[in-house]
Amino acid sequence: MRSVGEFSTLALCLGLAVAAPLAAARAQEGTTGPLILTPSPAVTAAITPPVPAAPAADPATTVAPPAADTDEPRTTGIDDDPVPPAPVAAPVVAAPVLPAGTSLETAFGFDAARLGPTAIARVDVERFYAAAGLSPLWTANGRLAAQVPALTAIIADAGAEGLDVAAFPLATLAALQAEGAAGTFEVLFTDTLIRYAAERAGARLASVRLPVDMRELGAPVDGPALAAAIVASADPVAALQAVGPQDAGYLALKKLLADYRAIAAAGGWAAVPADGAKIEPGAYDSRIPAIRARLSATDGAATESAHPNHYDAALEAAVKRFQTRHGLKSDGVIGKLTLEHMGKPVEYRIRQILVNMERKRQRLDDLGPNRIIVNIPEFTLRYWEDGVIAFETPVVIGRQERKTPLLQSKVTNVVLNPPWSVPARNAGEDIVRKQINDPNYLTDHGYTVYFNGEAVDPTTIDWTQVPRSRSIPYRLRQAPGDGNSLGRLKINFKNDYAVYLHDTPDKHLFARDYRALSSGCVRVRDPLALGARLLRDVPGWSRERMDTTLASSTTTLYVTVKHDIGVRLTYVTAWVDADGTVEFRQDLYGIDSRIDKGLGRPVMLASGL
Repeated sequence: MRSVGEFSTLALCLGLAVAAPLAAARAQEGTTGPLILTPSPAVTAAITPPVPAAPAADPATTVAPPAADTDEPRTTGIDDDPVPPAPVAAPVVAAPVLPAGTSLETAFGFDAARLGPTAIARVDVERFYAAAGLSPLWTANGRLAAQVPALTAIIADAGAEGLDVAAFPLATLAALQAEGAAGTFEVLFTDTLIRYAAERAGARLASVRLPVDMRELGAPVDGPALAAAIVASADPVAALQAVGPQDAGYLALKKLLADYRAIAAAGGWAAVPADGAKIEPGAYDSRIPAIRARLSATDGAATESAHPNHYDAALEAAVKRFQTRHGLKSDGVIGKLTLEHMGKPVEYRIRQILVNMERKRQRLDDLGPNRIIVNIPEFTLRYWEDGVIAFETPVVIGRQERKTPLLQSKVTNVVLNPPWSVPARNAGEDIVRKQINDPNYLTDHGYTVYFNGEAVDPTTIDWTQVPRSRSIPYRLRQAPGDGNSLGRLKINFKNDYAVYLHDTPDKHLFARDYRALSSGCVRVRDPLALGARLLRDVPGWSRERMDTTLASSTTTLYVTVKHDIGVRLTYVTAWVDADGTVEFRQDLYGIDSRIDKGLGRPVMLASGL
């Protein structure tokens, strides 16, 4: 054990103070020599650009459905232009262990008793040093490595990245430095670096327990391997700063977080009474001063007016801005929903921003330049063509009891005049009731009923005795046509939930603001325009041919897309548009709330500790 005087006198200051400039830190590297750690093959693989996928086979148009096309499950939600992510280590399959008879205690003089309530992820730290070698990286020869202050300053600023700085034992590290406990400091600093790098790369969200259809996770984060890649880099400080998202969308959320925290520190924005009748433009109401004060914080409303209780034109413009960026009808009428959104305190919006920053940390697969993104809380579908948004349309998504799942996939085909093979749940819970209420319902709406593979006459069945659940013994199929529940076009993509994009005869639903109304699939307002774009490179297909085909026939055609077209059903409730407009949406499925509560749990790293 080195003496207290030797370690504390020669060490650089450690704590929450601003670190010395990186150049100065690098200039001192000669004192201890550069930190060298050869990355494992898994790390090398993680920072190697992926090989582009082979092009899809030539498409074909078929009348019979492809073998994989089914409406039944095979098992019982904003996208920026892709930005190359910072290197994040892939999981190590075989974790190295310390040599027999060796431990952190014998190698470094580590003393867990000095940590008090602080605990380390021992397996992760041992894996790190088993790969790095059992020589001190941060405290060699009684001196702190030159990078330690700058690395510590980054960790101390964790709050700016939406992380919890209290999760990192900076005070304990400072105390260990003052005590001259070099070995314990060495091990705890490594543990802290592993944990911080992993959280910055998105490991926290993996620790939140969510149903599988509500999870949207990137590749697992291997904290020890990621820390190894950082230390092995030419500039560990810059490498740590590069971990996690760096795209414009994330950076905008990061700035928004700082802005809203400043509002909170100043006392928040004005409270708005949530009760009372709606307020029309031009009206006089005692709530107007509070509304004006509230919107002055975020929507440019003037703080004063010649007539304080008058809902004037200037305030109406601010209200419409507020409504638009919260996904409400922009009519200027201050009703129940508008008051409810105005009444959310700044602390609520801060937590919403934090959850969406965590989402941005997930390294989801790059869908490529041609992709469909459905943002569930926004009720909106966008199609990127050659990397540019080429099409946008409102959608209807799954209602509360039949949520649209979060997933990513690739388009397989476009179906013209699709039939509907009714899922058992829909048949039992919905259609049986309609048939009981109207004995001609199935016949009038083009359904064929099957029992043991044979068509049966629906009038011969006592529907009051049929289970109103997914255990219904009959299979229902609706013929193609204008009245078909899938409309005239369907877009298939492989998934385990039997969901797809489709047309609908119920076009009136798109006029509603709240459109969580489907049984889980995504209904598209203008599916023919989208379908034409997806088939733009398929020989012989155009919007004109599509219209002609649909107008002249009810024959079902399956047209395979020519190129890879990614699909992502996602869940984003806070973002900043390219023009700087701050957007918030309702937490429709309660996913934000579950993530917010779950983020308080310990991070699950690759070792499971």
